[in-house]
Amino acid sequence: MEEKENDKTSRSLDIVGLGETAKAIPKEVYVETTKALINSFNKIVAPITETTSGFGRYIRQKFDNMVEAEKAVGAYTIQKAVEKAQQKGQLNSPKHLKSFVKSFEEASKEVDPTLHEMWENILANQLIDSEFHPRYVNMLSNFSSAEAELLLKLNSFGNIGKDHSGYLGSPRDFTNYIFKNYDKELNKWTYSCNLLLEFELAEVQAPNNGIYEKADNVTILYRTNSGNRFLNAVTIK
Repeated sequence: MEEKENDKTSRSLDIVGLGETAKAIPKEVYVETTKALINSFNKIVAPITETTSGFGRYIRQKFDNMVEAEKAVGAYTIQKAVEKAQQKGQLNSPKHLKSFVKSFEEASKEVDPTLHEMWENILANQLIDSEFHPRYVNMLSNFSSAEAELLLKLNSFGNIGKDHSGYLGSPRDFTNYIFKNYDKELNKWTYSCNLLLEFELAEVQAPNNGIYEKADNVTILYRTNSGNRFLNAVTIK
């Protein structure tokens, strides 16, 4: 029995590790020819490369070196980022070209819907915000979906309730965490918690001693001001 063409396509994408790239990318993106992709990509990036000498050639070379599936996802992602920037009424050439290109490369390989959306937004924000910090790109490249989803769930310091206190020193060895003081549900402490602390996107506070069992080793995990700024960089409002 002859194999269907779309089955072949799905398998070839799986070989390069992209699979269906999530529900984040429309299926029709994958069926464009190489020529169509290149023409589409050149047209999309023209507004952001024409004012920056050499940048157009640089990002085009990165695009040319991608495998077919990455080109499809990359062209689509750039297009969506440009559209988001234009909706904000701005479309500037990125100030940190290496960071923009790295964001583009990472987005072209990302298969998780939440992380892909963050990469798309981080590209858009680099076209909007001249003060965008390149460190955000390196931080996001270390994220899995677990860190992304946890950061989105955390409260800012002002929303973690009353009767909490700071620690002496900087403890990191916890068994459980809560989002807000007096929460009844305990969440298991994971490496994702440590990673957010390492990047200073989250911090801990001691909960009220009269609520939780000492054996449960509970802390309040909250999003810092740095975490809020990072979140603004990977979201579009």
